[in-house]
Amino acid sequence: MSEWCGEGPRECQLCLKPIKSSFIDGKVKLGGWAIMCEGCHKLHGVGLGIGKGQIYEKEGKRWKRKDGC
Repeated sequence: MSEWCGEGPRECQLCLKPIKSSFIDGKVKLGGWAIMCEGCHKLHGVGLGIGKGQIYEKEGKRWKRKDGC
């Protein structure tokens, strides 16, 4: 399981809502990448996995990537 390097994101780059317990660092359908909440990823993301995106969950003060991504 990998950790997010650096300070964790504070808000979704698409809807600007605060990120609290999980986020996706992923590719969006219109091109480019974004830090997204799970709701925006369902609407705008291309999936999870290599070349698509990774989901991270907060564990204490750290963000850890979920297995299988």
